[in-house]
Amino acid sequence: MSGRIMTSEQALSASFDVIFIDDICSFLNSRLVIDLRAAGKGIVGVFESADGSDAKRRLLEAGISDVIESDATPEEFLRLATSTVAYTTPAEHAASAEIRQSVRIGVMGPPGGVGVTEIAVGLAIDLSRRHPTVLVDFNLSWPGIGQRLGIPVHPNLRTAIDYVLHDPELLESAMHESGPLSVVCGVANPGPSIVPTSDLVGLMSGLTRSNSHVVMDMGHVPDVQPELFRSLDAVLLVGTGDPSGLTRLIRCLEIVAESTLPGCGVGLVVNRIDRAPRKRDEIGALIHESARGVPVVMIPEDRKLRRSTWDGSPISAGSFNRAIRRLGRVFDGAADDR
Repeated sequence: MSGRIMTSEQALSASFDVIFIDDICSFLNSRLVIDLRAAGKGIVGVFESADGSDAKRRLLEAGISDVIESDATPEEFLRLATSTVAYTTPAEHAASAEIRQSVRIGVMGPPGGVGVTEIAVGLAIDLSRRHPTVLVDFNLSWPGIGQRLGIPVHPNLRTAIDYVLHDPELLESAMHESGPLSVVCGVANPGPSIVPTSDLVGLMSGLTRSNSHVVMDMGHVPDVQPELFRSLDAVLLVGTGDPSGLTRLIRCLEIVAESTLPGCGVGLVVNRIDRAPRKRDEIGALIHESARGVPVVMIPEDRKLRRSTWDGSPISAGSFNRAIRRLGRVFDGAADDR
């Protein structure tokens, strides 16, 4: 079977054993080559000898070691393709080392300011005290992690993606340090559809190589693309404890259940709940009725948190912190178990 690939998304999702890619391909980069190999696919670079040494050099710099001139015979193309496939690691083996390296946690929720960013920040800070952890602002419409932690907007998500695509060794220089936590801030000019989904997936993969936990503020559930859902190991859905908030949280749970791959863990975080035991029991009963078997962590309203957000600093103590520590312990052994 043969076919033409027009985008990086097609290259990563189509079914084939080997891909022929030329030096002038607009979406060719080292990240794509890494991801194709991780998917168990062979890659052959094709160049025009008349274009000089630069044509072949671009293929080699992207990480393609098997190259051939465009005017080679069909037999030569077939011979190289066959040998490339023979030395390609099957996908289940190629991906296994990376999968075991880290756990990718997407934090998201319904629209309306339910506290997704605060939960993502708190969880990442807690995990960073025990594991190499990076916090990433994947909210393309309303990025807020930089502002929350008092971090400059440059470098940011775009910088990190550029390094992953073209010079992965520089990726760490796109991160800010906040105590033991590494942070990739959101885009400086937010808006819909400004970053290709394949680039976000590539960044996710790049970050797993040096971090045991990747925590992502992904914003609103309806805005998350299917490819991103399929790249997650765990989803935390954040909502509020009022009747309307719980209804929207359960609806988001239905969307996530339809979008994630088997094996992706899903948990609920009910944020800013009333401290009264009766309210907590009522919320627990409602969730149990609608989402039987889904783990739930309840986060109480904490005035200390409001002060820390104005200060641009992590909350150091209080009921919010205690609840976040309980949440963090869920993921302590997650990377080792994969």
